[in-house]
Amino acid sequence: MLKKSGYFFFIGVLFATIPIAGNGQISVDTLRMDTLPLVEISATRSTIKSDESALAVSVIDVGRIRIAQPQLSLAESLPTIPGVFVLNDANYAQDLRISIRGFGARAGFGIRGIKVLLDGIPESTPDGQAQVDNLDPAMLQRIEVLRGGSAGLYGNASGGVLNLTTEAAAEKTGVEVRMAAGSFGFRQWHAKAGFRSGQTSFKVGITHVSMEGFRRHSAMKSTLATLKMKWSPKADSSFHLTFLANYTDSPQADDPGSLNRAQDSINRRAALPANVQYHAGESLRHGRLAVILDKKLSKQAKLNVRLWSALREFDNSLPFRVGGQVDLWRLTVGGMAQFELESKSKNRQRESRYRFAAGVEIDWLQDERRRFDNEEGVRGALGSQQHEVFSSIGVFLIGHWRPKDKLTVSGGLRGDLIRLRVRDRFLEDGDQSGDRNFQQMSPWIGATWRLKPRLNVYGNLTTNFETPALIELSNNPEGAGGFANDLKAQRTLSGEIGIRSRGRKQLSWEIAMFQARTRGELSPYELADQPGRTFYRNAGYTLRRGVEAALSFAPTKGLEIWMNYTWSDFSFGKYISGGDDFAGKALPGLPRHNGQLSARYQHPRGTFAQLSGRYTGRIFANNDNAVSIRPTELINARIGWRGLLDKVFCEVFLGSDNLGNARVYNNIRINAGGGRYFESGAGRSFFAGVQFRL
Repeated sequence: MLKKSGYFFFIGVLFATIPIAGNGQISVDTLRMDTLPLVEISATRSTIKSDESALAVSVIDVGRIRIAQPQLSLAESLPTIPGVFVLNDANYAQDLRISIRGFGARAGFGIRGIKVLLDGIPESTPDGQAQVDNLDPAMLQRIEVLRGGSAGLYGNASGGVLNLTTEAAAEKTGVEVRMAAGSFGFRQWHAKAGFRSGQTSFKVGITHVSMEGFRRHSAMKSTLATLKMKWSPKADSSFHLTFLANYTDSPQADDPGSLNRAQDSINRRAALPANVQYHAGESLRHGRLAVILDKKLSKQAKLNVRLWSALREFDNSLPFRVGGQVDLWRLTVGGMAQFELESKSKNRQRESRYRFAAGVEIDWLQDERRRFDNEEGVRGALGSQQHEVFSSIGVFLIGHWRPKDKLTVSGGLRGDLIRLRVRDRFLEDGDQSGDRNFQQMSPWIGATWRLKPRLNVYGNLTTNFETPALIELSNNPEGAGGFANDLKAQRTLSGEIGIRSRGRKQLSWEIAMFQARTRGELSPYELADQPGRTFYRNAGYTLRRGVEAALSFAPTKGLEIWMNYTWSDFSFGKYISGGDDFAGKALPGLPRHNGQLSARYQHPRGTFAQLSGRYTGRIFANNDNAVSIRPTELINARIGWRGLLDKVFCEVFLGSDNLGNARVYNNIRINAGGGRYFESGAGRSFFAGVQFRL
C-alpha cells in the first residue's frame, strides 16, 4: 500500500487547490488535458477512436505541454500519464530516461525500448535507441502514449510508444514570440511564424536555450529549428504532401557525473572530480528531413507513404583516459508504405464493419564510430575505429472487426528481419569484424466491449522483442573492438485488461492491470575504472506486474483536476551473475508507487493558477537492492494571466519547481561502479516568462 505520508500528501495538495475555485468559464480548447476523453488516436498505426482501442493509449494536449511551462523537456508533461516514469531531465549530456511499464529503465543515456515518433516519422533508430534532445517542446501540439508491448505494430524495441505531433502548418498568417528566464542561469527565447501561399501552408520555429545548471559542470546550450510545410493541390483534400525538417546545434552539454553516498552528502551540487578533470560532456549537430504522402484512393481506401533521413554528428568525452573520447557520425535512412481499407457495410452507428491496414517498413542505420584517448579534455591517440550497420525490414498487417455493434476485435502480425554488421577499421589489435542476425514474428490480439455509451472494457495479449542497441553491443567489457557477442535479444509476452469511462462534467477515468514476462532482460552495469560507461548482460527472465489508474474531471466551472497513480511490481524471476542470485529482487531504477495530482483554475478575466503534487516511492539503485533512495514528494506551482491586449494575445507566467524544497535525486545510475549512483536534483527554483501572439 501507499505509505501514509504519500497518502496525506495527495490529500493535502487536493485541498490546497479548492479555495481558488470559482464560477468562471474555463478555456477548454487551450487549457484542457485530454488524457481519456474520446479522441482519434494514431499511435496504433491505423487511426481509431480511443474508446475502441484494445490497447492502452493516453493523450496530452497542447495546454498541458506548453502553458506556463519552461518548455525544456517532455518531463514537464509525461508524468501526468500513468505507467510512465521519467528521470534525468537536468543532465543534458545524458538526455531523458523514460520508461513505460518498466521498459526503458535500463538506459545509460537516452531512451531504450520505447518507440519514439514525431509526426509519424521514427525518432528512434532501428536498433531501439532514441534521443529527444533534438525535439522542441514549443512546437508540440499533442502527445500520444501507448502503454504496453507493441512490436506487432512497430517491430524492434517497442515496449511502449511516444507519438509526438507538431503544430499543423498554418491556415493563416501569425507570429509568436516567447521569452523565459529562471534559476541556475536558465535563459530561453522562442519565435515561430505560420503563413499560407496558395495551396501551400507553412509553420517554422526556432528556439535557443542555455543554462548554467544546479550542479557544477552541468551547463548546456542548444538551438533548435523546425519547419513543417503542407501542400494540398486539390480542393477536395484527397491528396496531401507534407515536408518536415528540423535541425539542432548543441555545442555544449556538460556531464557532472554521479556521486557516491559520501560525496553526495558532503556537497550535492558538486561534480565528480574525474568528470571535471576529463571535461566530460557532449556536443552534437543533428538534422532530419522527411516527406509524407497521403492519398485517398476512394471513400474506403487510402495510401500513406513516408520517407525519412537523419544525420547526427556527435562528440562525447567520458571521465577516463583510455578510449575516453568518442567521435560518432550517424546516418539513418528509412521508408514506409501503408495501405488501409474499410468496408462499405455499416452498423447501426454508421461505423464500418471492418478496417485493416497492411504495410512494409525499411530502416537502415550506419555508424562510423571512433574512440580516442582522453588526455584531460584533449583528444589523444586513436584506440579503435569501426563501421557499424543495423538494417531491418518489417512487414505488418493490422485489422479491426466489429462483429457486433458493441464489440470491436483488433489484432495483427508483424515479421521483422534484422541484420547487424561491424567492420573493424583499427587492426592493430586484430580484426574484430562480425555479423549478427535476428528474426522475429510478433502477433497481438485484443478486444473492446462497450458496456454503455460512455463505458467500455478492453483486453489484449501482445508481444515485444528488443535487440541490443549498437552502442550497447560496441561497449565491449573485454576492451576489444567489435561487438559484445554474448548479448542476445530480450523477448516479452504481456497481457492486459482495463476499464475506462467518459462521463458528464468532463469526468473521465480508467483502470488497467497488466503483466509482462521477459526472457533475456538486458541489464546494465558499470566497471569501477570506467565511470560513465555502461555495459550490459542478459538476465534469465523478469516479471512485470502493475495497476494503473487515472482520473480527470471539472467539478465546477473554471476548475479542472486530474490525477494518476501506478503500482508496479517489477522483479527478477531468474538471474545469477558473478555468483549472486538476484531472483525475487526488484528491478532497479523504478519505484513501486508513483503518482501525481494536479489542479488548475482559470478565471474568466484570464488569471490562472495551477498546483501539482508528485509522489515517487522508494527506488533501488542496484540489482541486489542493497542501496535505495527514499520516497520523495514534489510540489510544482504555476500562476499567470492569458488574454488579449489591444488585439494581441499575451501570456505572462511565473512558476516554481520543487516549491517545498524537497531533497530529490534527478537521476539514479543503475549498478554504477564505485557506488556512484546519485545525481542530486535542484531544490526550490523559479522561472518566469512572457509570450505574445499576433
